[in-house]
Amino acid sequence: MNELKKLNEGGTPSERPFLLIYTNNDNVVNYEWLKTKEELLKVMEEVKGYGCEIHDSTLIASCRVEFP
Repeated sequence: MNELKKLNEGGTPSERPFLLIYTNNDNVVNYEWLKTKEELLKVMEEVKGYGCEIHDSTLIASCRVEFP
């Protein structure tokens, strides 16, 4: 666990930490990376307006780490 913490300390902040996963009318799974919760909510309403089915939305992490 301490090793993971050390890796995260050297990570870079995520520019788009919010992930939205949905299926369009052709049953194709799509995903969007978003910057803010407000942007996430706006896009969710937009895709629902097109008849898409939302599967999940989440805040992925506060930083991303590149592994050697």
